[in-house]
Amino acid sequence: MGRTLCIAAGLLLAVVLVQGQTRSGDSALRFHHLHYRVANPGAALGDAADAFQGTRTILQGLGVGVRIGREYVLFERQAADARERGRRSPADAYLEAARWLTSQGFAIAPASLAATNVSRGWPDGDLDHIAFATIDLQSVVARISTRPFTVTEDYALFTLPSRHVVEVVRDRDLPDAWWCPMHPDIRSPGSGTCPVCSMALVPIPPPRVGEYKLDVALTPRAGGGASGLTLAISDPDTGTRVSRFIDIHERQLHLFVISKDLTLFEHIHPEHRDDGTFAMEHSVPPGEYMLIADFLPAEGTSQVVQRAIVTPGYAGPIFVPAPTLAVSPVEQSTSGLRIRLEHEPLRPRRESLLRFVVIDADSGLPATDLEPYLGATGHLLIVSSDLSTAVHGHPEGVRTTGPAVTFGPVFPAPGVYKMWVQFQRRGQVITAPFVVRVSEPSA
Repeated sequence: MGRTLCIAAGLLLAVVLVQGQTRSGDSALRFHHLHYRVANPGAALGDAADAFQGTRTILQGLGVGVRIGREYVLFERQAADARERGRRSPADAYLEAARWLTSQGFAIAPASLAATNVSRGWPDGDLDHIAFATIDLQSVVARISTRPFTVTEDYALFTLPSRHVVEVVRDRDLPDAWWCPMHPDIRSPGSGTCPVCSMALVPIPPPRVGEYKLDVALTPRAGGGASGLTLAISDPDTGTRVSRFIDIHERQLHLFVISKDLTLFEHIHPEHRDDGTFAMEHSVPPGEYMLIADFLPAEGTSQVVQRAIVTPGYAGPIFVPAPTLAVSPVEQSTSGLRIRLEHEPLRPRRESLLRFVVIDADSGLPATDLEPYLGATGHLLIVSSDLSTAVHGHPEGVRTTGPAVTFGPVFPAPGVYKMWVQFQRRGQVITAPFVVRVSEPSA
């Protein structure tokens, strides 16, 4: 029997946290996790984190999921050819597993699922198995009369007479040391890939206080405006120039140039020079703009830093009121595509699912030939109407070629927001603007 725990490509070696110390050879096993099969493990993380008030995490080799105290709810993708074991309640599965392990001479802690942090279970998906932890996996495997159908140095999987599965994992105490730069709440004791946006995890840096400083120098252009720009980034503590950066979606710095009236949008990537600055030749007309720089210093946390500029030759008023934006149609047509936005009512301070459906304008058929753009299926920039808030997001779940691409941004406050979604198709980067309203729920 092959292991039904086919973790999606790229999930890592097993690492688990200790809950209480046991001596090598002890007969006590503690509950470790519930393991579910779901259609989209990445998408399940947010709902599970809300339901259990836990921390999204990656257990290398075991799966992605949520940590509640020192217990877990983990998810794996439901394979198309997965064997159906029948739906079981977590409480029944726990009781069956505990009875079987007790018959093998082990003491189970706690005695029932009701005494765990995950007693509510998970409402969606099929429960694949229950796992218990030990500090001496080899000794436990040797004492169990049933031979495991899969065994490694970090876990063993056993089939019960009922054909259900129980897992025993090696218990280790390793702190989170890696995180996703785009989703810092996705953490892991080791390196790996973010299940939400597919970015490589990076080491968690020491805590830092303060925002990195962004200095901008413009190259004046004859007749007004700028023909180029240079950016220098300074450490918030020492004020010294930062010269080492980590790639975020294939670039060390993503720069967005947005006009104050929100009509101009550009996503560009200045070149990182030997002196630590970023520079490029780029034409910017006379006017007021907000520069939004997204970068990850090698010794710091992921940054989205804004800087207002006025280019040479601009003679209009400064500090004008924010433009009045009207909510846009739910479908935009551009560059041979019809892009439709689908979403439930948008609420502040919680994850909002934005689903963009891409249709070929000529044929009317779903577009399934989207190409990776800077390491992602798409990019999304969201700004408030006064440009005081900016969110740079990437798609949720596994990478897709279309026609539907889903983002899960968090709008910080009620208000009207403009956003630009970008896809690449047939070598062309396609940008579509949308305006949405975020409202508090009615009493």
